[in-house]
Parts: sequence; structure tokens; C-alpha cells
Amino acid sequence: MLDDNATTEKDSNGTPVPPRVPAEFGFDTEHPVLPVPFTAQVGEAKFTGTGLSVTAAYAEPREPVSPDLVGSRQPVRLRFDFGGFTITLFPEARITANATGDELTFQFIDPTGPHLPQLRYILNTYIAGDVVSLGSMMAYTGPTQPKEAKSGGGTAADTRRRIKSIGVAFLSSILIYFAISALFVRYTTSYELRPVFIMRAGNEMRATSGGQVIFLNPQAGKGEVLYSLSATTGDVLNFQSPCDCEVVLTDGMFEGATVLPGDQILTLHGQYTSVRVQTQMSTEGLSRAMGGEQVHLVMDDGRAIPARVILTSATSAAAEEGDLFLPVRLEPQAGALTDADIGKSARVRLSAALFSKPFQNGTEAQ
Repeated sequence: MLDDNATTEKDSNGTPVPPRVPAEFGFDTEHPVLPVPFTAQVGEAKFTGTGLSVTAAYAEPREPVSPDLVGSRQPVRLRFDFGGFTITLFPEARITANATGDELTFQFIDPTGPHLPQLRYILNTYIAGDVVSLGSMMAYTGPTQPKEAKSGGGTAADTRRRIKSIGVAFLSSILIYFAISALFVRYTTSYELRPVFIMRAGNEMRATSGGQVIFLNPQAGKGEVLYSLSATTGDVLNFQSPCDCEVVLTDGMFEGATVLPGDQILTLHGQYTSVRVQTQMSTEGLSRAMGGEQVHLVMDDGRAIPARVILTSATSAAAEEGDLFLPVRLEPQAGALTDADIGKSARVRLSAALFSKPFQNGTEAQ
């Protein structure tokens, strides 16, 4: 007698549900049983295979079988021994016995389970004659060498593959080049934080002593008094124009203004217009420029103009006071800046280079 609880599934109302067979498998008897040699094992019990199909395996017990095993639902270990390797499958099966009890049937619960591809390959190969049984073992008798490629039509395909490989290698080289260039620029190039001012060059006149401006004459000619300063010592200091120049007063300068020593009062511009470039550089950036890195003025229109850093007395004074940013003057490449650039802004770019021109790096003191 079979155990109804083990062999028959029931729904929620307790009504027996017939076993489900996948649609593509039709009926269990539609699949042929092939005499493929194998061994089966359920727990500690071992069996010798007598037949195999896609939906079931048939085997003879090697020793008496426990009555509880028949009619139960168990995972079965199917082992196929070849000459140099072994294939092992683990389908879940319902175990039944024939009338005499000398042969058991392992009906696969899920014939389309994970074991199906390997099982189908073994059966198809056996049917095709590539696998023959040698006693309890099997041997493969199929082709051992891959088929030779056809001579016709291979040249065009090889040419396309070769062109494709060359294109991929070329594109990869370009990407690698741009990646290396980006890394090189990132780690060898930096910009100063302070902006660059491009102004008209001229002769600055500064207060030699603290005091108050009591007279201003921007229209003064050569030898005439430009401005007078009432010093804190009580003296009145008069300053004459050295030339018939254009006078430009410093922003915020007027008669009665109070000045400190070194404050700029006005600027004298000569007959010819020239450009002056000044900025403040960090101590680290100035050290890199003194170490020979390239210095460029990057204009707002995209031009990169080589320049030389000029150190002045104001630079030394700021360094002695411990300032983090030092005033410097930049000398651009001759002819790079014109009158049209006066009033524009720029940035200072520092970059290390393996090969550099003498004008492009270094500093100079005045």
C-alpha cells in the first residue's frame, strides 16, 4: 500500500489533486526508456540503474529496501560514470516499486528542473551513438577535433575582424592618451587665487611723509607744483612735475585728504602708452615660479601669454612682514599685450614642464 499523504497532494478542502505533468512533456509513457548505465542513491541505500527517461529513472536495489522508502518523496542522487569524469544529478523523485519489488521507479517530481539540461544531453548523446556503455561505465566516441573552417568566404570575415580590432585599439589609445594628459595637467598645473590687473604704465608719485594734501594741480606742466603736503612734522612739502605728462589722480584723492607714508597720490603718464601688469602671488606660487615653473597670463578671452615674475621692493617688504600674498609685477612676452588689453583681467597659471623656453619661467628682481 502506498502512503496517500506522501504520494497524493491535496488542496485546501482536502480533495486529492492529480499530479501535474508539464505541457511539453505530454504523458509519462511518451518518453522512451534507454538502457543508460548509472547508479542511484537515496540516503544510505544504493541502486543499480536499469533504464532512464526524461521523466523517470528505473533501478534495482543492491540490498533489501526499507518499507518506508517505497511511496515516499525523496531527493535522489544519480551518478553517471564516464572513463575520465563523472556527472552527478540530484532530482527530487517519488519512489514506487513494481509488483515483485525487485525494481524501483524514481518518478521525477519536476521533470523540467535544473537537472533537465544535463539529463537531456546524456540521453541525446546516447541516442546519437556518441556514448556507448562499457559494463558499468560509459565512453564518449564522438569527434575529438574541431571542424575545420570552410575555405570559401573566410577572407572577408577575417578582414572585417582585423579592421574592427585595429579600430578598437586606436580608440583605446586615444582614450588612454586623454586620460594620461588629464592626470598630468591636474597634478602639474595650478592657478593663483588673486586676479591680475592690466593697467596703463606710468610714474607713480607717493607720499613721502604722513600728513594732509593741501594742494592739487592735475594740469601742472613741467616744473610746476603738482601737489603740496602738510606733513605731521609741521613742514609743507611741495612736489613739482618732472615732465609735461598726463596726470591721473588716485581714486579717492582730493585736497584735504589724509595720507600715510607710501600712499599713492597720482600717476604720471608719458607720451607713449605702455602696459603694466601687477598682482599678488601666494608664497607657494612665488616659490614655484622661482623654481623654474612656467608662468602664463590666462586672459578672459582664452589667450595664454608667457610672463616673467618681477620682484620689487614692495615684494621684499611684504615678505619680511610675513604676508601670505606678496605684490609682484609681471612682464608679459613682448608685443603680447596692447592698449586694447588695458582694463582687462587675467589669472596667473603655473605649470611644470620637462622642456621650457628661457622666457617662460623664472623670476627677476628689481
